[in-house]
Amino acid sequence: MEESQELKKELLRYKQESRNLQGVKDALQQRMAQQESSILQLRQELLRAGMGQDELHHQNVDLQRKVEERNRLLGDYKKELAQKDRLLQQQQSKLDEALRKLGEATHHKVDLQREVEHKDSLINELMTRQLDEADDLQLVRDALRSLRNSFSGHDPQHHTIDTLEQGIGSLMERLHMGEPHRRPGGKSPGHRAAAHTERDSWPHSSKMLHSHSSPALSSSASTKVLYFTDRSLTPFMVNIPKRLGEVTLRDFKAAVEREGNYRYHFKALDPEFGTVKEEVFHDGDVVPGWEGKIVAWVEEDHGDSR
Repeated sequence: MEESQELKKELLRYKQESRNLQGVKDALQQRMAQQESSILQLRQELLRAGMGQDELHHQNVDLQRKVEERNRLLGDYKKELAQKDRLLQQQQSKLDEALRKLGEATHHKVDLQREVEHKDSLINELMTRQLDEADDLQLVRDALRSLRNSFSGHDPQHHTIDTLEQGIGSLMERLHMGEPHRRPGGKSPGHRAAAHTERDSWPHSSKMLHSHSSPALSSSASTKVLYFTDRSLTPFMVNIPKRLGEVTLRDFKAAVEREGNYRYHFKALDPEFGTVKEEVFHDGDVVPGWEGKIVAWVEEDHGDSR
């Protein structure tokens, strides 16, 4: 009985130990399940961490590529900026050169303006002098006309007055020619313009045909023509290839070649009044001669048509 009781006690003890072991086992299993779940969570977290690391690696690679691209663009921008700086320096040097040239041009313009003002003053002075000379010339012409009218028509002093007119005209011409040598600055533009204006008023044939230019012109087949104008006391001379007595007013007009309305007077010998100025109107009329030549006066007609 005692052994059975001991066995029962031992059996109860073993059952109790078995229950304890079973409780420990359950606890261990539960702890193991918790650890497995924790391990699973850790694996999941490790997987997520690996995926995140891969993503970070890809982002890092992408960022590095972007940084390299930015560095390349920055290098290109630096090169372009350096090129623009060089162009800016070139443009600045060109601008400085242009400003320098502009300053020189401004100074040159000022000098030119001063020179133009000086030339204008010289031209005004010359024109004033020419007007005074023209007035003096008109006074001399009026005096000679008055002196001519004081003589009778048969008086031979008319020829002396003609010679005096020619001498005064030659003297005025010499004064004009000698004026540039006396002036330090040379011939002014106004004087050249006046000289050209007076010479341009000469007929073309008077410039080309001269009594000493060709021996054939001094032959009996041509007639020497000496004529005066209102512009100058110096007479002009042309040759007309016709004998004296065959020259008409039309031939005379063709020889002097003047445009506009003019009146034509010719020196002639009248049986009643002696030496006169005969006016010829019609182109077909023969112009009179004087001592083997033709002496004429060409005057502008300021009135209405005859």
